[in-house]
Amino acid sequence: MKKEIPPHHLRHLSDRHSVELQGSGLSLRAVLLGLALVVGISTGAPYAIWIVGSSEMTWSYFPTIVGAPLFLLVLANALLKRARGRPVLNAAELVTIIIMGLVASGMPIFMVGLVLSIVSKPYYGALPDNKWESLVQPHLPAWAIPSPAGDAMRFFYEGLPDKTLAIPWGAWLEPLMWWVGLVLALYFVGFCTVVVLRRHWMERERLTFPLTEAALMLTREETGSALPKVLGNRAFWIGFAIPCGLILFNVPGYFSPALVQVPVFRDWPVQIFPHVPVINLLIYFPVIGFMYLVPTAISFSIWFFHLFYLVEWGFVQQAGILNLRGDPYVYSWTPLSWQSWGAFAAMVGWSLWMARDHLLAVWRTAWGREGWIDDRDEMVSYRVAVCGGLAGLAFILWWLWRSGLELHLAALYMAGAMTIFLGITRLVVQAGMYYLTTPMSAQGMVTAMLGSGLGPQNLVALALTFAWCSDVQSTFMPSAANALKLHDYYTHRRQGGLALAIGLAVVVSFAVTSCFMIYLCYDYGAANLRSWFFNASGGAGGRAFDWATQQMRDPAPTDWDKLGIFGSGALAYLALTFLHYRLPWWPLHPVGLAVASTWMVKRIAFSVFVAWLCKRLVLRFGGVALYQRLKPFFIGLAVGFFVGVFLSFGVDVVWFKGGGHPVLHG
Repeated sequence: MKKEIPPHHLRHLSDRHSVELQGSGLSLRAVLLGLALVVGISTGAPYAIWIVGSSEMTWSYFPTIVGAPLFLLVLANALLKRARGRPVLNAAELVTIIIMGLVASGMPIFMVGLVLSIVSKPYYGALPDNKWESLVQPHLPAWAIPSPAGDAMRFFYEGLPDKTLAIPWGAWLEPLMWWVGLVLALYFVGFCTVVVLRRHWMERERLTFPLTEAALMLTREETGSALPKVLGNRAFWIGFAIPCGLILFNVPGYFSPALVQVPVFRDWPVQIFPHVPVINLLIYFPVIGFMYLVPTAISFSIWFFHLFYLVEWGFVQQAGILNLRGDPYVYSWTPLSWQSWGAFAAMVGWSLWMARDHLLAVWRTAWGREGWIDDRDEMVSYRVAVCGGLAGLAFILWWLWRSGLELHLAALYMAGAMTIFLGITRLVVQAGMYYLTTPMSAQGMVTAMLGSGLGPQNLVALALTFAWCSDVQSTFMPSAANALKLHDYYTHRRQGGLALAIGLAVVVSFAVTSCFMIYLCYDYGAANLRSWFFNASGGAGGRAFDWATQQMRDPAPTDWDKLGIFGSGALAYLALTFLHYRLPWWPLHPVGLAVASTWMVKRIAFSVFVAWLCKRLVLRFGGVALYQRLKPFFIGLAVGFFVGVFLSFGVDVVWFKGGGHPVLHG
């Protein structure tokens, strides 16, 4: 019997943008240029901050190191089109290049950097005071940690004493093989997850995917013009000129500090209420640009709940209650972090519950059962996504078990980690969160629920997981979701080759980044790099294993106070969700509760407020028509920032290597 496409999916197809393309996006030149971008990201990102001392260009979910090359590539392509009468690359090819760059952008710093810093530490960092030799080292999986024999790890941190000596690659070969297997499995599970959820997010919930708007505007072809439509828009160039002009205006001050510089990228702390933490009036131009595109209820709720949390913080601190044990890689006050974590987990649970019919249909499609849905426009089939995702998850659990983590603990930990990754992805595609950190760590969740008296073997194995789920500031799943959005816009059919190109980008990025970082560490000495990851007296590895030994020395039972606060946050989120759906006039969106206590929202809250205020005023006085006319201006704010930071980095590379000028932390 011939399969018919369900009516609701036909409506989805009819609602898509009409895009006229010449040729396919999956060409050899596009893949090669995409790989060139991947190599540039894999080497340029660590070189920029650890050697040059310039800006961090991968710290976001649409980073500078992707946005700036996209703009320059589009501009070069337009100039070649004007000179030759036709472009070198069509729009779909440009999108393919950007997709490959996006999925690789989280690899250098917040994956490979953390892996190397943690696996290199347990022997070199062992001191009589920290007791690692007796508490940590006996429980390390030898296959996942470089051998302590010889001077391989000492030279890693201190540099080769004689540059004629060869880098001891043999010490790293086996551990890196095991870690690359784990990382690829994590990335594959994340990819399969967003493939399963993509249609529900785009078709039924109609989430906006704000971070893709810059790529869509820059690649959207204009009939009869050599330039994309946005590059001929005056509002775009005005927005572009503001951040780019400010950055370039400050560049002469690099050479002569006596020259006047505009302090727009500095903190301006303001105390609004007594006994309440300060608010940083810090301008993040990409945040303003992208948050202009999200619903005002969401942007309002983010800054409103942040203010609410600050007041709550001040009140509880003055009352002297809720003095709870801290959690690893949590940068906010512990009670508020657990409250936010409850809302965060409830958000993920509610979103999965809302998708239950779709998930059931995906499951039936994967196994060829009645109730299937057509998956011909997905990047891979639902059978591949479901079976591949389950297989990848099984491999991760096996890897964790083999590293020393009991299976039930591995399952609980993975539930927390997947909640973090899925929640961040949801917030990026729905709320346009350009910068975002998690309110809680999966390791902290496990020890709060079961107590920290888990035994040395389990605690050391949990410490190793900080290598891939700790300082979550740039991760794969949001990039994969944005990649699927771009693929959906330009390609109305399955392209398994693009999925393979994404996989190739991930593999190449891990291999190139690992080799390049190991070379840098042996050449300069990891302890001499401009990174707290490799700090000789602590760093990421020190934080991980000190946490494990602290739990061994001072084990705690199940923390019912934390779990109670977690429950209150979850209930508050569900109550806000009920009000949001039942009362059309209700102004607060529940997602604000899930993120407002995080360290990153503390940094960007003022920029979110500025974006909300701008959009409210535009809609109030100009309506939807003015809102649409000003979209290029706000996208220009983001793109101009990307290009300005990139040019500043170029100046640092040429004239200020080792003494660079970071424009902004992200």
